[in-house]
Amino acid sequence: MKKYKNRTLFILIISFILISFTAKEENHGISKSLFKIERSKDSDEIVYDINLTTFGKLNTENPINIYWIKHTNSNKIEPLSWIQKKFSYGLTFLDIGDNKAKFQFVSYGYRNFEIKKNTNGDFKVFTNSQNKEVAVKRIFIQIDGGTFWFPNITKVELHAIDIKTGKDLIETIVP
Repeated sequence: MKKYKNRTLFILIISFILISFTAKEENHGISKSLFKIERSKDSDEIVYDINLTTFGKLNTENPINIYWIKHTNSNKIEPLSWIQKKFSYGLTFLDIGDNKAKFQFVSYGYRNFEIKKNTNGDFKVFTNSQNKEVAVKRIFIQIDGGTFWFPNITKVELHAIDIKTGKDLIETIVP
């Protein structure tokens, strides 16, 4: 009986290792996370991950997966609600190809963002800030009261990297 348990345990361990390597290979060694949105309201985050095909190209049906990490609820992962997708944190894609896609936030149509490969061949999100092309790291939203439908957003910070100099950059946007 002990021999049977050891063999079963061995098979489970080997299966786990093989699944881990397969998952990494399907992701083509590319970090899935593109950027995140943090808010002053709580520690929960909205995460934007790249969505690739099995051939390492952008999924043209849905290039970016968006979801919550609810740090206030044991780090539970949840999808955006329909309202959040349509009115606040969702994206409108303007142009989509195998290796790049241009988009805007549904709540802020004044700036274009583009997912494309950087000089290292990794997919990143880029935009223009202070007359420079920058790689987006994260976005912070300062919410000071308001209501569910009309939050009082006093500022938005775009945290990015200047792609020419490699220096961090923070742009403050006052709505």
